[in-house]
Amino acid sequence: MQTVRVRRVLNAAGIAASVLLARHALAHHSPAGYDMQAQRTVEGTITEYEWGNPHVYLSVRENGSDRVWIVEAFPSTAMKQYGWTKDTFALGERVVVSGHPGRNPARTVLFLQGARKANSTAALYEANGAVAAPPPAPSQTFRASSLAGTWSSSVGPAFGNFFGPAVAQLATPQGAAAVAEFGDTANPGLECVPFAPPVYMILPGFRSIEVRADTVVIRGEDAAVDRLVHLDATSHAGAAPSVQGHSIGRWDNGTLVVDTASFSPHRLGNGAGLPSGARKHLLERFALNARGGLTYTFELDDAEFLKERVAGATEWLYRPDVEYTATPCNRDNAHRFLAE
Repeated sequence: MQTVRVRRVLNAAGIAASVLLARHALAHHSPAGYDMQAQRTVEGTITEYEWGNPHVYLSVRENGSDRVWIVEAFPSTAMKQYGWTKDTFALGERVVVSGHPGRNPARTVLFLQGARKANSTAALYEANGAVAAPPPAPSQTFRASSLAGTWSSSVGPAFGNFFGPAVAQLATPQGAAAVAEFGDTANPGLECVPFAPPVYMILPGFRSIEVRADTVVIRGEDAAVDRLVHLDATSHAGAAPSVQGHSIGRWDNGTLVVDTASFSPHRLGNGAGLPSGARKHLLERFALNARGGLTYTFELDDAEFLKERVAGATEWLYRPDVEYTATPCNRDNAHRFLAE
């Protein structure tokens, strides 16, 4: 079976932009309601700041007007990479925000492009014309001595396979039809169903790995996902199907090798509108690299929806300077865009 290889030569900023567009578009809904070719700048005061999952929202009352603009940002774990926290904005604080406006002029909504405090020239976020800004590099580089600890999943070229038009090239005819017909109301994210691996593992954000004697626990902040890797099991027999599947792990010269099966069917199990089926099978490797970070690689098979095996890789940065904070999905937040 021919392996689909991930393209390595991509512009870093372009990769980051496509990644966060994919995160915005497919974790919960598409950007079709926004005019991505237009941009509007609004100066005003914060009337609401919602630090949540699946979206961070700013509500800004425009100066000299009664209009309140709803500014949609990325999930909290992604905005955390730009230095945002739950205390970044206070009610009544003056800000300047910019973004792509809604296609319907009656809707005062923006898809975040830039933000700063009104009394400062320092940007808290600035996409500079791209769909999204690449996260800044950490102020300090840390070197890990084991897989245990807090990690930041960096942007990688694997998104070129899983998100955007390229995903249809991976699909069987049944899968391609599913991609073409996908709509917001069919998204399992509305009911707080998270992505499945490997897609979940290559989304930008923070993760934690805990190594125990008989298990390894891999946690993700976004939607508070926990994956349990069984080091004391040799078979998937009897495992109940689940979104994250049933994972068996072993150590190979310091590399954690994880075999996962028993996935439950998922409407976005293989990326941008592409479902996954009960025959999905995943092989992953977590290995420390020479740069002091972690290289995550995977091989994915799903005969029902993928016409051939998909292989990819991304890099995680060791971040002991960051406090891992799981952010459960909020259904009201997940449904909010439908009413915007």
